[in-house]
Amino acid sequence: MSLTTRTGSGPVSSEVGQIAARIPMVVLGGWLGAGKTTLVNRLLRVAGGERIAVVVNDIGEVNLDAKLIAARDGDTVELTNGCVCCSIGDSLAMTLRDLVLRDQVMDDSAAKRRLDRLVVEASGVAEPDRVAAYGDRRRIRPDGIVVAVDATDVVARATDPVYGPLVVRQVQAADLIVVTKVDLAPDGGAGARAWCAEVAPGAFLVDAAPSGPDGWVRSLLGSPPTGPSVDAAEAAAGPVPALDLRVETAVWQACGPVDVDRLVTALEGLRGRVGPSLLRAKAVVAALDGTPTAVHLSAGMVSVEPAPMETAGQSGSLICIAAPGSLNGVNLESTFQAALEPASESQELLSC
Repeated sequence: MSLTTRTGSGPVSSEVGQIAARIPMVVLGGWLGAGKTTLVNRLLRVAGGERIAVVVNDIGEVNLDAKLIAARDGDTVELTNGCVCCSIGDSLAMTLRDLVLRDQVMDDSAAKRRLDRLVVEASGVAEPDRVAAYGDRRRIRPDGIVVAVDATDVVARATDPVYGPLVVRQVQAADLIVVTKVDLAPDGGAGARAWCAEVAPGAFLVDAAPSGPDGWVRSLLGSPPTGPSVDAAEAAAGPVPALDLRVETAVWQACGPVDVDRLVTALEGLRGRVGPSLLRAKAVVAALDGTPTAVHLSAGMVSVEPAPMETAGQSGSLICIAAPGSLNGVNLESTFQAALEPASESQELLSC
């Protein structure tokens, strides 16, 4: 993608050279559970030899999204305790600077060649256009905003009186909208596509097929027609105040193998108790046979999938993201303890 518009009065050839020397940065945004990490993995899988640095932000003290990225040649940088566009903004700016500076001092004999691209996976409560504003413009150039949209949930979520405005703003910031989970939507994603086209008429809209070629990735890495650049949009609309949205998180540590079926049952029970205020839950654990496993709750549905083998041997974790106050009185330890593999008769259940 190429979204930077030329400004100033300098020679075009000089400016093109300066832009080419900067590393392009793509911001991947979207609401909680929209499938951003899955899209990052697909991007890395078909990147065609590009060396990509992935900066992963997650909410809470345990960054599970970084664990779920099966990185190839790319580096993964974890940012925690807030969204990249507000409370840890300085950390993001420093991380991007360090990545680029480290890359620029590499000599020709270095084992790794220089970076081709930066990808920032923003947290689900981030405003991607604000994330795109970070970075040293002398070394990094904005290369577009990609927003993942859950076909099963986005239209209803956009009407939420608290979080709906953020969902709308995320989609409006997009240059490329990738509609996910179309195979799970009763209408095949038609409602989500129609809503996105109405909310963000200038964005390009594609589906992320559950299987088959990832054509949207090749469009991202190539040079498709683009919507308005971040700079142009900001100039046209002026600065927009940031949304003051809050969430709370709670973490459960699994200090041993987990019965995944019991974990799913416990998670469904927690969803029943907390209701729609439980915005998202995700876990990376070792199943009873040792297989790394990811368990997700998003849009009211629980799903299970393999986790990258790189997570094997690591302690398991589950994080719940909810509206403030909705987890009061919820004891995650007792809620999920039954999912731990029972020890021998002479031992008690494992505990942290």
